[in-house]
Amino acid sequence: MSWWMPWPHPDTKTVSGREDVSPFLNVLAPMALEFGPRSIVWDDLWTRVYGVLRYPPQVGAAWLARIANHDGVYLSLQAEPTDPTQLALALTRAITQMTGQLQGGALNPLLRQRLLQHVVDAETLLKKIDAEQQSLFLTGVFVLVTAPDAVTGRQRCQRVEGLAAAQGIRLRPLVYRQQEGLLSLGPWGEWHPDLKGSAPFQLPAETLAAAFPFSSGGINHGSGILLGRDDHRGLVLINRWDPPADEAITNKNMALLGPSGGGKTWTASLMILREWMLGAKVIVIDPMKRDYRKLCHAVGGTWVNAAGGGMKINPFQAPMDAGSPSEVDHDGSGSLSPMMLQLQRVQTFLETYLPELTALQQALLAQAVQELYQSHGITTETRPGDIPTDQWPHMGHLYHVVSEHAAADPLSADWAMLMALLRDAGEGMAAPLWAGASTAPTEVAADFVVLDIEDLARAPLPIRRAQFHNVLGYAWDLIRADRSERKLLVVDEAWLLVDPKTPETLAFLRSIAKLIRGYNGALMIITQQVNDFLADAVRGEGEAVIGNCAYTLLFRQDHRQDLDAVTHLFHLSDKEQDTLQAAKVGEGLLMAGNGRVWLDVELAPHERHLLEHAGAGWPAGRQADHGSGPD
Repeated sequence: MSWWMPWPHPDTKTVSGREDVSPFLNVLAPMALEFGPRSIVWDDLWTRVYGVLRYPPQVGAAWLARIANHDGVYLSLQAEPTDPTQLALALTRAITQMTGQLQGGALNPLLRQRLLQHVVDAETLLKKIDAEQQSLFLTGVFVLVTAPDAVTGRQRCQRVEGLAAAQGIRLRPLVYRQQEGLLSLGPWGEWHPDLKGSAPFQLPAETLAAAFPFSSGGINHGSGILLGRDDHRGLVLINRWDPPADEAITNKNMALLGPSGGGKTWTASLMILREWMLGAKVIVIDPMKRDYRKLCHAVGGTWVNAAGGGMKINPFQAPMDAGSPSEVDHDGSGSLSPMMLQLQRVQTFLETYLPELTALQQALLAQAVQELYQSHGITTETRPGDIPTDQWPHMGHLYHVVSEHAAADPLSADWAMLMALLRDAGEGMAAPLWAGASTAPTEVAADFVVLDIEDLARAPLPIRRAQFHNVLGYAWDLIRADRSERKLLVVDEAWLLVDPKTPETLAFLRSIAKLIRGYNGALMIITQQVNDFLADAVRGEGEAVIGNCAYTLLFRQDHRQDLDAVTHLFHLSDKEQDTLQAAKVGEGLLMAGNGRVWLDVELAPHERHLLEHAGAGWPAGRQADHGSGPD
């Protein structure tokens, strides 16, 4: 890894054979460099150069990545090929000598252990030379730690030394050799002769190749949708439908996580628009702020007020294709009947709407639901496709059944409580949502659909959550209806589905995240505090939902608690944590499989015009940074 340092090489006045480049280089160079025994101060920057004194006996892929990706750290690796024949002879002599020391004389346990390890290492290296015919390289690794002042620099150095020691790597400051180390770190590929003699390490080609810290080397699938640029100005291109086989991407799902104001909505709008332009059918659940209405109209999609203002989704009506195998049947003994699945679905819906019920009240309500279906001639063996839409029971009917029980048993406080709790949904203000036959189509021809429940923003939270769950179930039925087309299901403000009292709703979202791939679909969840998904009562389901997203985009993390949560969940480095805290609007950390890049989202001019017209355009604070966007 090379680092460009803006100071002249000692021989710059003869660069390209010209004598007139020095004034230009003097402009680029710092005012002065003060070399100390262990550090260098230049202008307002404090630096220290390290050399690697010892390597771990065994290393994994990108074994220098944790050091190189630390904030303020730059790394240079120098390697020169060596003669394997001479090295093999030297290793043979060394193995013979160390074996003799082990066999003869008394050695203390520590020295014996070290000699044994040296013998194993030497034999392994000899095998790679002789049997595997690997090339060997004389290797030197130099690390530059930078900081705005000496105090911060020493603290940063301690952290870097600790990171290295934890991996079995020993760093040593180049005492009175800071200038030589600085020259060896430059972009001109020179290894100072005074330091070459102090690097007696011979590394095989595979170890050397694994050392390069390319864990943040970019994400570019070669096709798909363009998201923007990384911190090296390279293009970030993802293809969720057909990613490269070597990217370790297991599904098509994505999570956008960050507080309000970080750029989630317009980033999501941009990705939705580009996926739609490439042929995917988009279904958006918009529970708040009506962010996607204008965008839907702008592309000729179907916007539906699913909050009782244009479309009714009867939660008691089973989907027409419910005869397909059950996604909740995991024991391999055969799928549940369609109506058994529907009963489970209704039970979850009612628990979401009435989370405070006692166990007895839940049992009585389940009894009422069974009686309700039986009164309409529907049993567990009924095929949903045989029941016309207007003959399915609904919430008004359930309220009537409960009322009859309360009237027949006036001394029962539980039946009276259920009747009181269901009155609003059965014949009160919430009746337009659920009390009546469904008007929602079982198939939607439009390729851009927005299911809007913003009108419930001021409704009681149980009503809002229950309708969100109801709309999510309807969207899931649309996803399952056709496996032939690509479908992207977008769930905005997903935190509304998280309730420790009713973890079944989050479990439903988890099932969708796991199963949607089988229906040629992808899930995109957008939410604010990730801590909502990590509460003790829902942690198992919440981590599973986020864990089933092969793509994750983290935006600015304003609060320490949220930053700690994502750090634990995604194993963020110190540099990644610092960058997330300082992120601007529209910047974030993108994780795709094994890849991680710092993403700067960009819009093309025509997309900017469209999204601004739709009310979801580029934030005003970013316009000065990117002008009209990339061509």
